Amino acid sequence: MPPIPLQNSSFDLDVSGIAGFFGGEESFSAISNVHLIRGRRWLGWYNSPGSYFVAKKYGMLARGRFWDGLFPGVNVEPAEMLGLNGKRGPRFLGVHSGTKLDKTGHLASLFVNYCSGLKEDQVVGSAAAQSNSFLTIVHLGDFPREIEDNNGEIASSRLAPFDPIAVIPILYSVGAAVVSAVFGDWFCFSMIVLGIFCNGIASLVLGSGILRMKGPTPSKHSPPADGIFFTNGTGTRVVVVKGNAKIVGMLTAGSFALEYGSQPQYGDIGFSAFILIAQFLLQLFIVPQGELFGQIMFLSSLGVSWLHNAYLASIDREELQMKIVMDVLLKNSHTWTVRFEKYTSLAVFAATTLQARDTLRVMDAFIPNDTRVWRNVKAQVAEGIERNLDHREMARLRDADGLDESEQGLAKDMLSFASEAYQAAKELRAVQETRSKDS
Repeated sequence: MPPIPLQNSSFDLDVSGIAGFFGGEESFSAISNVHLIRGRRWLGWYNSPGSYFVAKKYGMLARGRFWDGLFPGVNVEPAEMLGLNGKRGPRFLGVHSGTKLDKTGHLASLFVNYCSGLKEDQVVGSAAAQSNSFLTIVHLGDFPREIEDNNGEIASSRLAPFDPIAVIPILYSVGAAVVSAVFGDWFCFSMIVLGIFCNGIASLVLGSGILRMKGPTPSKHSPPADGIFFTNGTGTRVVVVKGNAKIVGMLTAGSFALEYGSQPQYGDIGFSAFILIAQFLLQLFIVPQGELFGQIMFLSSLGVSWLHNAYLASIDREELQMKIVMDVLLKNSHTWTVRFEKYTSLAVFAATTLQARDTLRVMDAFIPNDTRVWRNVKAQVAEGIERNLDHREMARLRDADGLDESEQGLAKDMLSFASEAYQAAKELRAVQETRSKDS
């Protein structure tokens, strides 16, 4: 057996104390991607840092007196723990059904965020005007058979592709263990192998859950589900959805879910968290018994694994989920985004597109202002849309009773913007109907 390098050094590299804490957040984020990247559950065979941190986090999924004592905290669902559920979506108004939701769910949040990133296909008003008023119209296709036939299960082909970089920490950890064994440092060899084993088991167990997309099933006799998502935040982004009621229901009230064979107790997850705790304690006591060279091998394997975990943590999980929603739920849908010089134009364009029975209610949802001017403008616009008047007729102020000169001027300005948006919406609808007939 060759002599151990640095065997006679008086320097002691005590790395065991940081092994369970260093890189914990990165490790937690890395393993949280396990259901979003193809084959990720099989690629956890490396000596990862942060075992104690990860164990305390995921241990809270397990339920039962023993697990609650070992991992105290509020029990949550796996999908929520992994960031696959829990986001609050924007408010929604169903223009035909009367549905009014102050908040929607996780899938709606992903959907609207996707729409917020779309560039405009059309501009209504001055193209040079600086405006943050955007309307995205989404014509929904049929509900995907792959979801309906498989009880909502997401096929692995819809996940992010395998990344070959994942083999680097595996090869390095195995190599560090082999080198430690070659030089006879069995303490550090055994702790590196233990880290490989424990992290691999944890990845396998946590990745064994089946990712599903779940939502309500509407009645066959339900009215059309067309509706409006009103976003909050910088600028104005409104999303109009038209078409399949089941997809609309999935967007407004649906979510991702993870199903494990061990639910609702999740004992296998509790066991994997327990062995991570055991790994931390054993490394705490045994690594200091090794030689300096073996400790360097142990620490370097943690460093390489930490870099890999940091890389995985940098992947935008929301982006991966958004891609699943668009590729699966909305793969046959078509979008059209319009930028408006004025918000009033946006409201009129949307109301014209939706063709609701109670157009005034839709206008009130967009513009809740209850002044004399706005009551007059909204009523005239709603009447024009419902009666399919010429846009020039809509631009004319027909009822000025009770309005002073300033209010009449404001009303005429708003009606001018409304008329332009009304005509643009009718032209777009005519083009889309022609394309639909041709196809």
